Amino acid sequence: MPTNSVILNPACIKTLAAVEARPERSNQHEFNGVTALKSLFGHEKTDLQALFSVRGESAHHTAKVTWYDSRENHPTRSEYRLYFQNNPVMERAQAGDNMLIGFIQGQLHCILIPNDPASYPGWTPIA
Repeated sequence: MPTNSVILNPACIKTLAAVEARPERSNQHEFNGVTALKSLFGHEKTDLQALFSVRGESAHHTAKVTWYDSRENHPTRSEYRLYFQNNPVMERAQAGDNMLIGFIQGQLHCILIPNDPASYPGWTPIA
């Protein structure tokens, strides 16, 4: 991941909750999905390879992600989630860090922004 400015389009950002950042809090590796993530991934189950990185660092790690409806068998209640394989970037994540998710030329990027003072309690689209 380049250390200079990048343009992700489309993209969204969220401040991570403890259950999203620390697997020992929920024993899961996933981000809860809402409208902003649905605009990125749609309504169908999708498997992708994502590049995980930390803002300002050149290293990146590839990990599989799966977008899915965890309640697909319930006719009236959907609950979308973005599952990610464990990787060195997410091992560093802490509650309160921001996660920027978006595409660069069709490649999914998940960029961890540690200790960012700005807070995004839900997935927020970025214009």
